[in-house]
Amino acid sequence: MPNQAIADDAQRKKVIGKLSLLFLMTMIGLTFFSNTINNFALPRVQTVRPTNGALIKEIFGVGTIEVKSNRAEYADANLRVKEVMVEQGDRVSKGQPIITLDVDGLKSDYQDEQVRYRQLQLSLAGAQAEQTQKQRDYDNLKYLFDHEAETAVNLQNAAKNLADAQRNCEDIQLNLEIQARKVDTLAKQVANNGVYTAPVDGMITELNFAAGSMTNSSLPLFKLADLGQGFRLIVPIDKDWVDYVKPGDTVNVNILSLGDQKTEGKIDKIVENSQHNGDKKDLWIDVSLEGLTGGEKGEIYLSKKTKSYATLVPNSAVYDDNSGSYVFVLESRKGPLGTENYLQKVEVNVEDSDNVKSALTDMVMGEVVMQSSKPLEDGNRVLKEAAN
Repeated sequence: MPNQAIADDAQRKKVIGKLSLLFLMTMIGLTFFSNTINNFALPRVQTVRPTNGALIKEIFGVGTIEVKSNRAEYADANLRVKEVMVEQGDRVSKGQPIITLDVDGLKSDYQDEQVRYRQLQLSLAGAQAEQTQKQRDYDNLKYLFDHEAETAVNLQNAAKNLADAQRNCEDIQLNLEIQARKVDTLAKQVANNGVYTAPVDGMITELNFAAGSMTNSSLPLFKLADLGQGFRLIVPIDKDWVDYVKPGDTVNVNILSLGDQKTEGKIDKIVENSQHNGDKKDLWIDVSLEGLTGGEKGEIYLSKKTKSYATLVPNSAVYDDNSGSYVFVLESRKGPLGTENYLQKVEVNVEDSDNVKSALTDMVMGEVVMQSSKPLEDGNRVLKEAAN
């Protein structure tokens, strides 16, 4: 009987032991599976360590090709157009006739003005002779007055007569100069029978008068693009980019209107943009490429390195809220089932950035989150994944 009791007690202890072991294993399993299930709900993050180095500023822009030099030809009088020999867009050679004006009526005017010019020359010669005589009269009276042989009144009259003669000469001289300009103007207008020619090799960009119309001296007869002076591409850029470019920089140029022909250009100058003064600047870029005539569309690309920074992080690692910028730093802690990762929100100041990275003024120790599967908050537990 006692042996049976001992056997029952041993059996009971054995069962209790097995049940205890089963309970412990069940609790461990539940803990493991609970942690596994919880892990599926955690944000998955990819991290990176801050680096140092320079940012890369990439500048893109689109602009229009222009001819560097344009010539404009004006008529000094309103005359009727007899003939227009070219069309807008035509290439012309130096000396090629462009437009002919009716100057038949000006020829008689030219002759009349020449006669008036000769009359003024004669008048000036007579006035100068009179001035010489008045000078002699004054000198003689002055001599006599100095020797008390002439009165002061007579000397004053002689001085007045001399001054009047000098003034008359000056007036005639001025009128003669004005008349000379009239004659020169008419001479130019009637020269070549009113035919105006191209001053240089180039392309006609503007024609303002048709055959039979009257010219207007305030408008040019025609404008000519001087192709020999080259071309420039004018590209507007934001004023913030001006610190990264300077005259002399080489840029890659793609001429869209010529089948995406590629070439290089050099920045000639940087000027204010007339339409967005203060907000934008214009880059004037010298360009040389066969087939350019002006008006083509072109795009540019330029990359420049900045100064070196001590702390660079991906742009995706920087978050912003009402209080400023911040990053999430990964912090590892020991847990019951191993190492666990938590997030610490660290406020930062962004000094500069490019299309990929941001430069921070603050030193950041440890890894920062650059990508997450869910929105993050300070203190979140996360799962760290390998970066792609």
